[in-house]
Amino acid sequence: MNHSRHEAFLRNVWYTNERTKHFQFQMSNGHRFEFRPGQFISLDIELDGRKIRRPYSIASAPRADNGFDLCLNMLPEGRVSSWLFNLKPGDKIAFSGPFGFFSLREPPDPVSAFIATGTGIAPIRAMLQHLYSRPHSSEVWLIFGVRTENDILYRQEFERMAEQYPDFHFVPTLSRPSPGWTGHTGYVQRHVVRYLAGKKGLHAYICGLRKMIDDVAHEFRAMGYDRKALSYEKYD
Repeated sequence: MNHSRHEAFLRNVWYTNERTKHFQFQMSNGHRFEFRPGQFISLDIELDGRKIRRPYSIASAPRADNGFDLCLNMLPEGRVSSWLFNLKPGDKIAFSGPFGFFSLREPPDPVSAFIATGTGIAPIRAMLQHLYSRPHSSEVWLIFGVRTENDILYRQEFERMAEQYPDFHFVPTLSRPSPGWTGHTGYVQRHVVRYLAGKKGLHAYICGLRKMIDDVAHEFRAMGYDRKALSYEKYD
């Protein structure tokens, strides 16, 4: 794949909650951008005369329109996230990529388990879009941990998938649930053990902060899974 510099313009953007935005970009001048679901780009910007580079996971599968999505939080002291949040449709970005080896195995395993927290859902969403763009025979689990109900990014999209595909199991879990929440609670580690113990032919894709990934990997090893059954992307 070509890791050279590219240019794209912002086609659309919206808030997914009060501190997270979803960005839809389109390649400029009809240039092709080829990537594998799960990979990331390196955004190149200049602020106050200083060149800054930041990695961001692509939040969509490859599309016929040659576009791609990003999903990111506004960080309190984040100069780059502030710059991105101020972009308007038509504004351009420069980036290089794609990079990374966190991608869907081909052919998919008999059981494909996706575990994410926060914006770690971005590359997982890309993989799921790709997985369900063609026939497959996998049993698929998505265990998604966030703090509050408002933090369940792409909730309606995943709920529709669960209704449409009997083999897709969506398990959102909240660490700070409201009194009215009737779904799963606690950290993803608990539900990894509850739903995935004893699954044969499993491969797990894990994305989020280092501590969560280390804890989930520990649970998988305790259940007897080989480390080769795990793929992960750490965000810190």
